[in-house]
Amino acid sequence: MKRVESEAIDWSIFFLIILFLSTGAYQRNSIWNNQIEFWKDCVKKSPQKERTHHNLGFVYYELRQWDDAQREFEESLKLNPHYVLSMYNLGLVFYRKGLLDKAIDHYKKAIQLNSEFSYSFYNLGIAYYQKGFYREAIEAYHKFLEAKPDYENAHNSLGLAYKGLNRWGKAIQSFQEELRVHPENCYTHVYLGDIYREMREYPKAISHFKKALNDPNLSDAERIRKAISSIEITQKR
Repeated sequence: MKRVESEAIDWSIFFLIILFLSTGAYQRNSIWNNQIEFWKDCVKKSPQKERTHHNLGFVYYELRQWDDAQREFEESLKLNPHYVLSMYNLGLVFYRKGLLDKAIDHYKKAIQLNSEFSYSFYNLGIAYYQKGFYREAIEAYHKFLEAKPDYENAHNSLGLAYKGLNRWGKAIQSFQEELRVHPENCYTHVYLGDIYREMREYPKAISHFKKALNDPNLSDAERIRKAISSIEITQKR
């Protein structure tokens, strides 16, 4: 499933992301490793500043060194329990480690610290969805969409949560809204194809599956082709 998950955020080094778009994985890792040494030095010189620990944690997160990232975010919060970015990013670390309850707890704390930091709602919804708490996920997604109605895949996430409750109409409505905002999102067509197939509205299912296959980068193209073939066989019986 393609879903854009908000990554760890630190605004002081956010500009580096622009540079990474034009570099390969090896170069990115090299840059982040250089950043580790830089922020380690900053921590050594300013151990009582929450931001230096946070920024070091951010770099560890980008390198997928979850334990190191957790340690630095937690240290940042010891120094400043109200530092919302560390609270949010710590939630992401726990999510990556599969500790969903801890992730949910930290997203909620981030919301309490600053309810205008909307990414906390989105990732809270993702964690709830992974636990099968679809109603809670729906509520969180709606909160997020109030702030960012055009965020790619947010309506898809909402649609999948509605589908989890078998609320087909609401799910379809959410997927259609995703296509209105992002008409090139091939995975929305996959989700619509799947739901129409479950509803036995086969012509609509095939139509959306074929639209999804127009994207050469579709990751589960083989599954979609098999689904179309299965539907066509069913229709001939």
